[in-house]
This record gives sequence, structure tokens and C-alpha cells, in this order.
Amino acid sequence: DTDVHNYRVTVYAMGMGKALRLPARRFRNLIAGAFLHDAGKIGVSDAILLKPGPLAPAEMEAMRRHVSLGAGIVANSGWLRGARDVVEFHHERFDGSGYLKGLAGGAIPRSARIFTIIDVFDALTSRRPYKKPVPFAEAMAVLERDRGTHFDPALLDVFQGIAAELHGRISACDEATLRRIVRSQVAEHFLLADEAARG
Repeated sequence: DTDVHNYRVTVYAMGMGKALRLPARRFRNLIAGAFLHDAGKIGVSDAILLKPGPLAPAEMEAMRRHVSLGAGIVANSGWLRGARDVVEFHHERFDGSGYLKGLAGGAIPRSARIFTIIDVFDALTSRRPYKKPVPFAEAMAVLERDRGTHFDPALLDVFQGIAAELHGRISACDEATLRRIVRSQVAEHFLLADEAARG
């Protein structure tokens, strides 16, 4: 599911970026970060990624390495560097209990705080090798329960205002449709923007 997950969370990120009226550069960085957030999983074995049960401590440590691996991948490319905040910090928690650096509150880049909400919501509402999807209302209850601990309360308020409409639209899309949506937004916000800047 990793590939289609990347497309879904990118569409959710677009919705949040628009709701927050992010400036163009921050909007592009959020989109790139959403799509590339799990790039480091290419360095994690499929035996761990596809394991149907809970991960052992050593397996969890190997899984957590995907964050630093992904940050290294995007840091080495000028074009992708804007994605780094999401890639490197999307497993931080608002109360400082996340990883890799244990950042808290405003010390976590805003794009990562935005994306953390999206990533957890999509993980809850979609099927994974180790779990079934949970209903929308249950997923929203989990997000609310973790307000102020896992999630930035102000950003969660924004997501709560758009989640039902976005989830309804995204869950009705097959993978090909999600790909088309993302491609059109990349063309608009990356390719056309670059042409306009050069023009």
C-alpha cells in the first residue's frame, strides 16, 4: 500500500495547504514532503515492512531508521531539499515524545506538524499488512484523543474542518485517479511555476 498511500497523503496535504492558505513555496514543499515522506523505506527490508504482526524492538529500530535515510536522500538533491522538513520530522510529536530528535511544539517545522496529522489519519483509515482500516469517526476520535500530545491543536482544528469532505473524495478514488490528481497539481505548482519564474 506504500505507493497509493503516498498519493493519498499528498492529496490530503494539498487540501490542508489550501485550507491554511500556505504561500506557494511552502505549499510546494508540503506537497513534495508528503509524497517523499517514506523515501527512506527503500532501506528497510520487506520482511519488516510487510510483517503482519507487531514489530520486535530490533525491527522497530530498523523501521525508525527510514526517517534518517529519507532525510539523507532528499538533502542531497537541490530540487527535493524543500521536502526535508516533512521527511525528517514527521514522526515527531507535539509533546516531544516522538523520534528522531524529540522536538516539541513550535520547534517541529510547521509542515511536519501538518503532515503528521495527515499521515496518522491515512494510516488509521486504510488497510495495512498488520491492520484493517478503521471507520472515519473512529479515526477522528483517535486524532482528538491525541490533541496536544501527538498533534498540534490549532492545525488539528483545521484538519477537522475539512476531513470529512476530503476523506469522502479521496476514498472514492482509485489509484489511477489519485495519480492524475497529483500529476495535475505538480504540473500547476512546480512545472508551470518554474516556467513563469524563468519567463
